[in-house]
Amino acid sequence: MRKNDSIEAYSRIIDYEIVFSKKRKRAEIVVRPDMKVEFRAPPGLSSETIKEMVKRKAGWICTKLELFEANKLPDQKKQYVQGEIYLYLGREYSLKIVAMDSIKKPITALKDSELTVIIPGGTSEVLLPLLVKKAVWNFYSERAEEEVESILKDYSKRLVIAPPAFKVKYQKRRWGSCSSDNVLRVNFQLLMAPPEQLEYVVVHELCHVKEKNHSARFWNLVGKLMPGYEIHRKGLKKDGWKYVL
Repeated sequence: MRKNDSIEAYSRIIDYEIVFSKKRKRAEIVVRPDMKVEFRAPPGLSSETIKEMVKRKAGWICTKLELFEANKLPDQKKQYVQGEIYLYLGREYSLKIVAMDSIKKPITALKDSELTVIIPGGTSEVLLPLLVKKAVWNFYSERAEEEVESILKDYSKRLVIAPPAFKVKYQKRRWGSCSSDNVLRVNFQLLMAPPEQLEYVVVHELCHVKEKNHSARFWNLVGKLMPGYEIHRKGLKKDGWKYVL
């Protein structure tokens, strides 16, 4: 459940989104590099209580916002044009768009240092980026399914459980999640990350099949399955802004 609210402090309006989670036991305020402020709350916390907590942390929030404003990251949204750079499992590939009269639907493939999208000849300039975007998204989604399935099979054996059901999908704000009925969801944009970061997210969500919260037992289980996961977790936090399609 999500809802929006705001306060006025230090001569500015601070808008924030309240995100309630049954798994959460403690409240947390997060200021993201995209200038979004999230209040992550356990169930039952009133809007008035949350507002007071945000007010008490207003100075810290403003400092973080000013820091991100001063070091604003470039817009990573893709234009789907010739020569644009795309990450795939941590490596850079240049987008190559080729028109071919003999095909009826786009074909996408990686070859050498290029991400090649072959489109039907005669496609209009207006439709071109939309067609290329759909082709690229389908390619990443299909490849992500293969990678996630392989990782889940490996680590499920180590946990001595059957591989859980999973879905790969576009998620704007999450890399992954595990539902109450143990269905895993993984953001297919993670296919842009180095393999170890993708692996970490899958292992993280798989461990929620056993441990539903982020307790010490949960993190011990993650560490047991993937020693050194902390490096990949930090890497994802540092470079995750780049993984945008």
